[in-house]
Amino acid sequence: MNNIKDIWIEQANASEKKVIKQKVKEVTGVNCFIGTISFSKAKIFSVEMPSEVTIHPNYLKRFIGVEVQVLPIVNDKRELAIILLEEELTDIFILFIEDIIKSLLALKDSDQVLLTISNRINYWRKLFGKFSSDLLTPQQQRGLFGELFFIKKLLENNIDLKKTIEAWQAPTGTNQDFYFNRKAIEVKTSKSNNPSIKTANEFQLDITGLDQLYIAFFKLNEYPNDKNTLLKLILEIRSFLTPVPSSLNEFNSKLEYMGVTPEFEEEYDKTGYSVRSEKYYHITEEFPKIISSMISDAISKVSYEISLVDCNQYETSLDDIIKRIK
Repeated sequence: MNNIKDIWIEQANASEKKVIKQKVKEVTGVNCFIGTISFSKAKIFSVEMPSEVTIHPNYLKRFIGVEVQVLPIVNDKRELAIILLEEELTDIFILFIEDIIKSLLALKDSDQVLLTISNRINYWRKLFGKFSSDLLTPQQQRGLFGELFFIKKLLENNIDLKKTIEAWQAPTGTNQDFYFNRKAIEVKTSKSNNPSIKTANEFQLDITGLDQLYIAFFKLNEYPNDKNTLLKLILEIRSFLTPVPSSLNEFNSKLEYMGVTPEFEEEYDKTGYSVRSEKYYHITEEFPKIISSMISDAISKVSYEISLVDCNQYETSLDDIIKRIK
């Protein structure tokens, strides 16, 4: 096939504001594509799957520089998409995709395709880690601290251990961080003196299909070499989970999906955090937001910021969220 870098260069110069894809003709057992999200210039490799094929969360591994997502498409199909998040890792990403393509050449069964891709991801994520220090960025660490701080809040309020860890779906790349049946919670953090709610896409605050959607917003301070570190919070949650080994194992696995691997855990004991304030918002139809139904189908990955000053009327409490979950 054509050089992958050349394909991406050609796609980057296209004027269409959509996902541009080129089929990999050498792979005949499954439809796969080299693509570019033109408005963000993000590079992707995707594999088309029948809608009835189960894509287990274990396949949706997120690691430094790369994210794996499931994207819905038409005609009862969906795509497993591998997305490059850090442009400076393009060269190793190309080698990664070339290796996956080579491994798919002789395959025809969708389940075997998924297993093969998962195996290649497990191999390559270690190499990506070596190229990118295998550590979460400061922003990612703050985001993870917020999610774990919320988990601790739930456990302290006697929400079932197993239920809480199962509800934490952020490691799989879902639109919201927590799902309790049809109730979802998205966690946001900021260290800014004038913080705003930053959304990653047009689905994050979309309440379609949900009974309730909430935002938990934590305003943080950071201190070098302080005691309230990300690692300390991880250890506290593990102590909660010790009586339920299956939930403890699931928690540890999800941390690894997020990029917190056992060999580098001590690196997350260097920055301390304190929560300056915590606010909770109920996302209603009237809440200020941009969702997919408001924009053209050709536009996606819409990120935007919402001023907290204009959200006071939507404030709720943790107690209310706890009651809804229970």
